[in-house]
Amino acid sequence: MGKKPREEAHALSYDHAMCNFYARYRELRNLQATFKFPELPNDPPRYVVRPTDTERVVAVGKDGGRHAVPMRWGLVPWWAKDLKTGLTLFNWQSETVLSKSAFVEPFTRGRRCLVACDGFFEFTGAKGEKQPWLFKPKDDRVMAFAGLWERWRGPKNAPLAEPLLSFSIATCAPNATVAQFHNRMPVLFTRGEEWDAWLNPVAKPDDLRQMLLPAADDLLDAIPLSRDLLRVKEPGPELLKPTNHGSETKDS
Repeated sequence: MGKKPREEAHALSYDHAMCNFYARYRELRNLQATFKFPELPNDPPRYVVRPTDTERVVAVGKDGGRHAVPMRWGLVPWWAKDLKTGLTLFNWQSETVLSKSAFVEPFTRGRRCLVACDGFFEFTGAKGEKQPWLFKPKDDRVMAFAGLWERWRGPKNAPLAEPLLSFSIATCAPNATVAQFHNRMPVLFTRGEEWDAWLNPVAKPDDLRQMLLPAADDLLDAIPLSRDLLRVKEPGPELLKPTNHGSETKDS
């Protein structure tokens, strides 16, 4: 007999060390025309977004249009007993999405989203000496992670006044650039036709799965950053500048 959703919570397939920081420093109001949503959010740049942070994602609303909606990073399934489930579900493996109860329903029922990003981070080296690396597009193009979102109404004995909206991002095998640092990478969409197809409410699951591929090998630069990135609560743009550190820890 298969696992029930709650029993499966501790056996879900996720990459707990993959892409647990990302950057979104373009102002969202400047992305309005790109992603075609009506809101004019004046959110400030976020140089580091971490799991449990709230960020806007682009999703299709009940009116059939796109909207930039604030959501918590770390998907909380509708059946979760508490928020703790979302602490580990900030990403999902594209290869197993149809076999995991937390993800299959949003994937097949149109609760897919685009998570605007300007880059993502990985870390190499031993504990206490972690070297941050920023992966960003060489031509500074607009990117979005392939995401899923969910609505959680709270535990049965204490329902929330307003449902909690949360999201998670897809991962896949790495391209040549990321493979030097990690055995996974987030799924990145960089073209309008990809954004349209991913948000299409009636898209076929098999067609969607074929989209969950590594980015082109020449898309990203890997930039070594200051180790202060891990020490500062709210990093600013100065910590996303290249440093001379990193070459000695790249293969650690």
